[in-house]
Amino acid sequence: MSDVKDITLLDNERESGLLSLKNQIPPNIRMFVADIFGMKDDFTEENLSAQDQKLLKEIAMGQVDKGYLDYGDYGVASIDRPLLRNLMDDRYNLKTLLGKAKVEVDKDGNLIVKDTFDFNDAKDISNLEDLKDALSDIYGAYKGETGSAGVGGLYSAIRQIGKYIGSAPGEGAEVNINLGSIDKDI
Repeated sequence: MSDVKDITLLDNERESGLLSLKNQIPPNIRMFVADIFGMKDDFTEENLSAQDQKLLKEIAMGQVDKGYLDYGDYGVASIDRPLLRNLMDDRYNLKTLLGKAKVEVDKDGNLIVKDTFDFNDAKDISNLEDLKDALSDIYGAYKGETGSAGVGGLYSAIRQIGKYIGSAPGEGAEVNINLGSIDKDI
């Protein structure tokens, strides 16, 4: 019996360490990479650090009556900031994880944020000409010449990559984050 308990404790410690390490990578980056590789695992509150859950609850609480979050609701103006500075901002990370997302209170009084991680402007690459157009578009986005995602630079290029190899609308991983009772802090 002691061996089983020791193994369980070891597994819990390993899981806790992996969760801690995982939370060092912003959730938007984790979801982007998962989407690019075709992984469709649901994204829940378990995939957010306690700090991100608390911040998301604060943001979502202000939008319950409206029923959804929009890009402006996250309280961060990120378009003209360097990518590294944005990635150090929890509000930016939530904004680019969720974007426009549904906010609701379930029958048990829990605040729920729902979304699908996908790219609303997704395009298929079906032949060599499409690939050349995609590469030109990605480079143009980096140079600030094309695309609507940013004003050029690394973020714009990465966003355009998602357009070509990410999930199309409705095809990405489901996001279903239960932030707990609307009446309690996390």
